[in-house]
Amino acid sequence: MAKKDEIIVLIGTMDTKGPEFSFIKKEIESKGYKTLVVDTGILGKPKIKVDIPKEEVAKKGGYSLEELVAAAKKGADRSAGTSAMTEGAIKMVNILLSDGKLDGILSLGGSQGTAMGMEIMKVLPLGLPKIMVTTDLDLQDFDDRDIMMIQAPADIFGLNTIIKKMLLQAVGAMDGMLESKKLQDR
Repeated sequence: MAKKDEIIVLIGTMDTKGPEFSFIKKEIESKGYKTLVVDTGILGKPKIKVDIPKEEVAKKGGYSLEELVAAAKKGADRSAGTSAMTEGAIKMVNILLSDGKLDGILSLGGSQGTAMGMEIMKVLPLGLPKIMVTTDLDLQDFDDRDIMMIQAPADIFGLNTIIKKMLLQAVGAMDGMLESKKLQDR
């Protein structure tokens, strides 16, 4: 496969969705694209090698990861940590975009992961390929953005035949979006 210059950012909780992101990463790279993995998880260890660790994302969000973990263990509202990681990830993707290291973005998750992914993608410019694979399709999340939503027919927890087919659809959609963008840019 010919090498392509585009970088697809894979962003999400690598502690709970590591195997699924690993599968997507392998498939995207098999098409010749580069990937950059950003971890937005808080508690667990990532189950995939990441390029931008959760510690760096937390710092961009104004906290140390230790602070977020300590708050979570004390029973703090889960949304506080999620908000901090979302803010950090938004700053991170804006840096990647301005550095020319973000040509498309793909995320997957349940209700919390989808909320994070959607907030992160909403800051990116119109026309930049954005795909959210979700178990929690909420039409209010669409707002006025050009984010492709793929509804998972089952919880994204493990790689079975159905989940693999759905993830391959997301990879194919990203490939098509990037190819289409090249045509538009001519």
